[in-house]
Amino acid sequence: MDDYIIAAAGPSQERVSRFAALLSGKLESYAGKSEDQKADHPRKYRVIAAEPGDIKPSLRIYIDADTRDLALEALKDNGPGQSLAQQIDRIVKQQEQRSDDTRTRRQANADIIIDSQENLDEASSGVVRYIIRTDPAAAKQRLHQEERQKRIDEMIRQYEQGRATARRAQVKRVLWTGVIRATLAVKRFIDIAASLAALILLSPLFAAVALIIKLTDGGPVFYVQQRIGRQGKSFPFPKFRSMVLNADQMKDSLLKDADRQGDVTFKMKHDPRVTRIGRFIRRFSIDELPQLWCVLKGDMSLVGPRPPVPREVALYTQEDRRRLEVTPGLTGIWQVSGRADIDFKKQVELDVLYIESHGILLDILLLLKTVPAVFTGRGAY
Repeated sequence: MDDYIIAAAGPSQERVSRFAALLSGKLESYAGKSEDQKADHPRKYRVIAAEPGDIKPSLRIYIDADTRDLALEALKDNGPGQSLAQQIDRIVKQQEQRSDDTRTRRQANADIIIDSQENLDEASSGVVRYIIRTDPAAAKQRLHQEERQKRIDEMIRQYEQGRATARRAQVKRVLWTGVIRATLAVKRFIDIAASLAALILLSPLFAAVALIIKLTDGGPVFYVQQRIGRQGKSFPFPKFRSMVLNADQMKDSLLKDADRQGDVTFKMKHDPRVTRIGRFIRRFSIDELPQLWCVLKGDMSLVGPRPPVPREVALYTQEDRRRLEVTPGLTGIWQVSGRADIDFKKQVELDVLYIESHGILLDILLLLKTVPAVFTGRGAY
């Protein structure tokens, strides 16, 4: 890049040299404030305290001087042996011989004229500001700095915006976690209170059913299976026994007669293993009432997907395993929508729907719908 040359001239060489020194210092300070700016802005400013000769300057400055300055300068240049009168006479003659035309011509060629009464320090600062405004390289550097500042401001804005978004997301996450925990706490409280009350109130019915089962074939009153609960945890699952004593051994021989071949769950409407009292307690879901003890312990909830047996879980697909994300329940969506009449695929869809939308109000609604579903006995076998 070409140097920016400033030619300073005037009738007083001392005044011109002083101005040139001031201007050079301020331009050097402007052009090299930091190493980064030097790299981005390699422009060099040169101040010549005389007529530039063959060099064409970028800026011409004429620095005027009054008679007093010229006289003082002339006195400094006088040789020895002259009297004061001779010196004054010589200075006056020099002033008279000075060509006004030459002075006028120099002023006409100048880009900036500094008056003889103007302070040189202030004048040099003004020239620097003028160069910054008019020099294309300086303008380019200024635009570059402005663009860099815009980018910095944009980065700061994006950073602050990102922090604000992160804070809002964190607050939402904390609030949502609090809502979920509160909902689960309320749900658990309802499970404990309702299951404990039901066990106490239904104890006469439990005693009567247990006596009838015992008198029927002398076998055990309860049938306990291992079922799979939340996150794949197994737990004992009690029911009033509604089948003959060797029901599990007979199951494999009945698979070919299942109502839905190839389904994960085994359902048979006229299952020969079911006893006479078993058909009655199954129709009205009385056989499931001992599971209130599981609800009281926390292995189950009043509302949720029904807990599967390990054999069924072994056949689950990845989508089917979503049923294991929540605590299983005594009743749920598909239990009040047809019970065993609904195929396994539809059961999974309804359970996933419950998992994605469950809450206290939905649980209360499903519990209320369970009452008529139990008394009608639709889909119970």
